[in-house]
Amino acid sequence: MREVAQKANVSLATVSRAMHSPDKVSASTVERVRKATEELGYVYNATAGDILRGRSTVLGVLVPTASNALFGETLHGIQTMTVGGGYSVLQAATHYDADGEEALIESLLQRRVHALILTGVTYGLEERVEQLAREARVRIVVVWELPKPDMTASYVGFDNMEAARRMTEYLIELGHRRIGLIVGPFSKIARARHRLEGYRIALERAGIPFDADIVKERSPGLLEGREAMDRLMRNEDRPTAVFAASDLLAIGALKAARSMGLSVPGDVSVAGFDDMEVASYQDPPLTTIRVDAYKIGQIAAQTAMEPLGSPTRNYCLDADLVIRGSTGPIKPGGGR
Repeated sequence: MREVAQKANVSLATVSRAMHSPDKVSASTVERVRKATEELGYVYNATAGDILRGRSTVLGVLVPTASNALFGETLHGIQTMTVGGGYSVLQAATHYDADGEEALIESLLQRRVHALILTGVTYGLEERVEQLAREARVRIVVVWELPKPDMTASYVGFDNMEAARRMTEYLIELGHRRIGLIVGPFSKIARARHRLEGYRIALERAGIPFDADIVKERSPGLLEGREAMDRLMRNEDRPTAVFAASDLLAIGALKAARSMGLSVPGDVSVAGFDDMEVASYQDPPLTTIRVDAYKIGQIAAQTAMEPLGSPTRNYCLDADLVIRGSTGPIKPGGGR
């Protein structure tokens, strides 16, 4: 860096500001520093810079899986904000495993991240995450869920329970009373549990008994959705509608229905949750719940980049019902 300062004819402090806070230096100075670094082949040591300034410019982000495009949209939103804010991102996948998630959190803490952005909190880790939030050594932002009472962490999410209730009530309004559910790992994560609860609330309000035989718990994935749908539709009293509380599960369910020679929505209606980009390109296009995953990421990053000790912030975004061609009224005589 000393050579860069000499070549650009500025101080070491000015070189440092030009690299990590260019808004605080004139444009002409930034350009001189940039040209000097290029000519000398210098690469700024961000880690050393963080140590000198006594603060981190790294965010740790945990998602359940790297293969789900929806979480990719959240990551995209995060990175859009961090690039402009002078932060970098370390990202890892938990695979819904509490022990693995705990190990990843500790690893990120050891790397002195400024904040942790968590896609929900796996059951069993709530106390540890709340402890970190209270200690305020790192910013804690939980996404895709709403806060629990008296939680110190910040949240950016939506009402999973209400969204699932609305979808189930929509299917009931179409005349369906035998409604199957394929849902994420509700024994491990709160948002999947809340979607199950929303489904149950809608059934109860309509006077429809809950039947555990037509509820399938699966990790969100195409193969898992196809397998769960196959099981549901081989039931002697099979559903006339299936709510797959993840678009990946729903797309797998559509594939299963076609393989069994079933018409959608003629023989069975199928609904999803998320409104991934591919949902509208299915045949038929998928009825689903629209979630703005990209905006969740943007707001989460803004909240995470705030200084340590900043107030807790909680954001509840809309989740909208999107009606397409995969759902329709029950056939005459189809209900039981």
